[in-house]
Amino acid sequence: SMSRAVAVAVSSVRSVRRDGRRARAVGATNDRDAIGALRELASGRWNVGEYKSKRREHLVTDLGDIIGEEDALENIAEQPGWDEEGKMRFCVRVVADELGLGEAECGARLGRLFTIAPGLERRVLDREVRMADIVRMAANVPDVAVAFVRLKEILPEADLSKLVQNKPAMLLKDPADVRRKVNEFREKCPKLRWDLILSDFTQLWDVRDPAECVDLLKAKLDMNDDEVQAFLGQRPVALLSVQSRHDMISYDNGTLSQVQATLAGDRFSDGW
Repeated sequence: SMSRAVAVAVSSVRSVRRDGRRARAVGATNDRDAIGALRELASGRWNVGEYKSKRREHLVTDLGDIIGEEDALENIAEQPGWDEEGKMRFCVRVVADELGLGEAECGARLGRLFTIAPGLERRVLDREVRMADIVRMAANVPDVAVAFVRLKEILPEADLSKLVQNKPAMLLKDPADVRRKVNEFREKCPKLRWDLILSDFTQLWDVRDPAECVDLLKAKLDMNDDEVQAFLGQRPVALLSVQSRHDMISYDNGTLSQVQATLAGDRFSDGW
């Protein structure tokens, strides 16, 4: 009958279209075309969203499992616009806003700062430096230059480039306090080359009372002066193990006042 012939013709057309879509899906030269063809095959019942992957490459194991970001950090791509130039633009804007300066003047100040302190720019780009420290240094670049000279006077054998690169806040410390700490280290352990040690192990600058810590370590290990010096020559950071009270690292157990409040029974003291 006529109606049956029409139905057959419509079915044939649909079949041809479906075959055409399937062929396009199979023969697609890129993911976008293949997804479009498959969407048509499903009559629009589903959709596939697209996003920019943060992986440089689609890496898989021998078994076909996707290698995650945590197992291939080098495969993580920078976000669009967040390259080295973008990071530095952001740094300039933040510092300029904090200091109330124009971006051009702020950029010039940061340029002079990075010339004075080689390696600091890399630390900024890698987000390893507190922006507050950068703002304070950029606020008065000449003071930073003076601080460099003073550090060289106090630590003549030190690798100042390495020291400042690893601990930029050294340029902001009170020179008198720096000199006091260095003198205490030298007096307590005169056989050690503290200029070099303090360049390599910058965490030792956080020791508030070097003389007291050396005495505590000597008593704790039951060593004489020569023995404790030989021990610290091999393991300088051991001094951090005898810190207590005011020297306590804040992120371990809170500040001293918070710890004291907790010991007194207040589990929710202000500041936790």
